[in-house]
Amino acid sequence: MNFFVISLLLSFNILLSQTVYESIESDAMGTSRDLKIQLPRNYEQTPDKRYPLIVVFDGDYLFELVAGNVDYYSYWEDMPEAIVVGVKQIDSKAEDTTLSIEGHFPHKTGAKFYDFIERELIPYMRENYRSLDFSVAVGHGQTANFINFFLFSKALTFNAFIALSPSLSFSMQDNLSRQLSLKKKEK
Repeated sequence: MNFFVISLLLSFNILLSQTVYESIESDAMGTSRDLKIQLPRNYEQTPDKRYPLIVVFDGDYLFELVAGNVDYYSYWEDMPEAIVVGVKQIDSKAEDTTLSIEGHFPHKTGAKFYDFIERELIPYMRENYRSLDFSVAVGHGQTANFINFFLFSKALTFNAFIALSPSLSFSMQDNLSRQLSLKKKEK
């Protein structure tokens, strides 16, 4: 009985948060990209409040999992409320995560997708939604590997990373260790 009541309450609470479906044009990729955006429960009632931004790669299947957890934990005040945006990649994941054979960095369509995230999606979310300058990247498998490349940029796009079952590319583990030790020395 208690499980049923808790499930019913959680389902009702998730309905209180707002999910918006949008498609944005990308100059970097030369196409549009579908997004799922979950706004915090009190987004409309708190017009002066700004929220962290959580970018979910593989948004076609990972968005609901992340958005549900964010809603649940923020409801119980175990984490701050946040805006969650899922980038649908169901038909483009392989192209979005293309790496060069030589340097193992984003290449061709992978580089275009990287630019889309860094130069178009993040600014779009900050301009159109009340998001803070604090962003989190969430990826699974190939995209968990891909989000690591944002660590190699001089100006960090993301402040935190959640890599679920990463499929690390060649030399990624060594590159990450080296990059993180450099970042530690900079502080």
